[in-house]
Amino acid sequence: MATVVLFVFGMIVGSFLNVVALRWNEKNFGGRSKCPHCTKTLSWYELVPVISFLIQKRKCRGCNSSISYQYPLIEILTGLIFITVPLWMLPVFCIYIVILIYDFHHKIIPDPLVYSAIILSLVLGWQILAGLIIFAFFAAIWLFSRGRAIGFGDAKLGLSVGFLLGAAEGFSAIVVAFWIGAASSLFLMWRKKLTMKSEVPFAPFIILGAWIAVFFGLDILHVLSF
Repeated sequence: MATVVLFVFGMIVGSFLNVVALRWNEKNFGGRSKCPHCTKTLSWYELVPVISFLIQKRKCRGCNSSISYQYPLIEILTGLIFITVPLWMLPVFCIYIVILIYDFHHKIIPDPLVYSAIILSLVLGWQILAGLIIFAFFAAIWLFSRGRAIGFGDAKLGLSVGFLLGAAEGFSAIVVAFWIGAASSLFLMWRKKLTMKSEVPFAPFIILGAWIAVFFGLDILHVLSF
C-alpha cells in the first residue's frame, strides 16, 4: 500500500515538474495551467496525472487539439523513480527530471538547475573523487571535440551524478547512458529522423542511466573486469 501511495505522489510531483520545465525562463512562471493551443484555463479534473490524459483521449476539452505524450510519460517516470530510488536521492532526481525535459526541448541545461543538482549531490552523496573523474571525462570530450560531440552542461551534470552515486553506480550510469544514446540514435537514423550532423540532447540519457544504475545497483566496471 505504501508503494502505491508513493507512486501516486510521485506522479503528482511529476505533473508539477512538467510545468516547471515547460515554463522555465518564461516571464509568466506562475498562474493556472492552460492549454498551449487555445489558452483555456484547465480545471482540476483535467490535470489528474495520467487519468485525465486517458479519459480525454489525448484531446483538449476546449479546442480538441492533441495533448503531448510527454505529460503522462514524465508522470509515470517520476512515479517509478519515487518507488525505486532511495528517498534521500529524490530531491536531486526531481531536479534531474526538470533538466531532462528542458534539455530534450531546448538542447541546453540551465545553469541554475545543474548547479543546484551539483550542490545537493555533494551534500547528500559526498562522493567527490567519482564526481571529479566523470566530470573530467566529459570535459575532455567537450574540449577535444570543441563542443561538437557533447555540451559542457553534460560535464556538469556528470559531476552531479558522480557526487550522488559514487564510483560504481556513477560510472555504470555513464556507460548505460552511452548505450541508450547509441541505440536511440541508430533507431532514429533508421527512421530517417536523424542524420550524423543532427544535434541530440544527451542529458536525458545520463539521467536515465543514473536511474537504471541506482535501481539495479549496477557495477559494470566490476563485471567487465572478469
